[in-house]
Amino acid sequence: MGKQYNKRIKRRRRTAYLARQKAALLTQKASAGKKTVKATAVKAKPATRKKAATKAATKPAPKAVKKEVAEKANPDDVLGPDEAAAKAPAKKKPADSAEK
Repeated sequence: MGKQYNKRIKRRRRTAYLARQKAALLTQKASAGKKTVKATAVKAKPATRKKAATKAATKPAPKAVKKEVAEKANPDDVLGPDEAAAKAPAKKKPADSAEK
């Protein structure tokens, strides 16, 4: 329990220290801000207005060109023909069975 209590003490001391530092900083800023309130007179430049841009005949925006995408690869293209399909006998056409 002693270590836990020490942590609480350290935490309190740290927060008190930070509060003192913050208060000192605020008072320093407040006192420094009052001394340097003088602002130098800046001569305003006459504002020059630019002419409104007229729209000239602009080129029409190019149409979005579709990028060509390669066809998807079939498994047969990558792995080769299926071995089971190659060993199986070719199916007969329905025309052959109609002759009976």
